[in-house]
Amino acid sequence: MKKFRCALSSCSAVGWRSTALILAVLSIFAMAGSAFAQDDATDTTDSTDPATVQTIMTFGTMIGDPGTGTAAAKAKNVIRGYMGPSAPWLIKSATGTLKTDGTLTVMVKGLVLPNGTNPVPFFRAAVSCQDPTASTKGKLYFTKTFAANTAGDSTINGKVALPAECIAPVVLVTSPAAAGSPDGVWFAVTGRP
Repeated sequence: MKKFRCALSSCSAVGWRSTALILAVLSIFAMAGSAFAQDDATDTTDSTDPATVQTIMTFGTMIGDPGTGTAAAKAKNVIRGYMGPSAPWLIKSATGTLKTDGTLTVMVKGLVLPNGTNPVPFFRAAVSCQDPTASTKGKLYFTKTFAANTAGDSTINGKVALPAECIAPVVLVTSPAAAGSPDGVWFAVTGRP
């Protein structure tokens, strides 16, 4: 009887070890299969699907255009090849958000000339994506125009047609297009004052 019990317990131990080994091997194959399935899966996310829209950037400050009165100001007057006006612009405050579907919201307060007034009845916003072939140049994507009052207050809530890849986005508040200047000029840009 003792011999039989010993043999039975040995058999049980061998059976459990075999079962555990088989389960471990199957788990490894299942995990490997899952990893391969993930590697083979293609990205089907749609940047315009509300469920997958993400925030690219949120900002709470902008800098006014320095104008071209001094050599130092003139050097800062060009953002990735995009010119500002000759006169400087001041800005009291700005907040905004850019989303992956191109939704761009910019709220500006007190975007004015040094005399404290805004002579431009409409502002628009633009996103500058760095040109992948030239780091000092950018490609501009504009919203439509939005009303601006003489105190320089405006809410821009538009959409831009972002490219599939937008490297190092910069947001600007600009003038409307003008004759001979379809891009207009920029008045304020994201950054720290």
